[in-house]
Amino acid sequence: MIKIETHCHTYLGSPCATAFPETLIKEYKEKGYGGAVLTNHYCKAYFDNYKGETEQEKKQFFIDLIEDFEKTAHELNFKAFYGAEILVKTTDNAFREFILVGFDKAFIMANKPLFNYTQTELFEIAEKNRFFLYQTHPQRKTIVFGDTKYMHGAESFNGHINHINRNEQALEFIEKHGLKKMSGTDYHDAGQPITAGIYIPKGINDNLSLANYLRNNQPKLICDEDTYKRLLRKKKEL
Repeated sequence: MIKIETHCHTYLGSPCATAFPETLIKEYKEKGYGGAVLTNHYCKAYFDNYKGETEQEKKQFFIDLIEDFEKTAHELNFKAFYGAEILVKTTDNAFREFILVGFDKAFIMANKPLFNYTQTELFEIAEKNRFFLYQTHPQRKTIVFGDTKYMHGAESFNGHINHINRNEQALEFIEKHGLKKMSGTDYHDAGQPITAGIYIPKGINDNLSLANYLRNNQPKLICDEDTYKRLLRKKKEL
């Protein structure tokens, strides 16, 4: 088994992130990780500012960033997987983000931008294509838990030290509804403490294989709760 990160962002793909692919990968390798799912934000506000004039050009820009990450990962002997953190379309103006795993470039280029789908529609797409869909930081302030019938799992642990994620409440809710538990650092910046991830078999090397493993197994989680709580508490005191 190897450790992989499931929730991380890079510069330009997510305006809130400053880390470059090489920095991210080297920091994770130093912590013993063998791969990562790049989950740059996929929402209208960010998409509109992507390089390109047309919708297709902007989708290509999103893919270019993943392919750049993939190229760097290959050079550094690190597994790279496609992911996207999608702000889904809602009817109640609630803020809900989901990570989609399993897709490739062809899927992104052939479909309308994923933030134009509701949670239900996105789940139906995931089911049709055998992708894996899960909600991120579902108990963070301002976040509303989605419909549990239309997701495969949710983050029971989010280790971003700049947010109060209420992981205990998230875990309780997830277990109550029989969802797959996921864990992600929500990495954005060089030097950010790496607190989370999952273990996967060494033989998983492509996007659909990863999605298939997550759909059919409860992965062993990496959750550095002590570091998260210690640094979060220090930040609050400042």
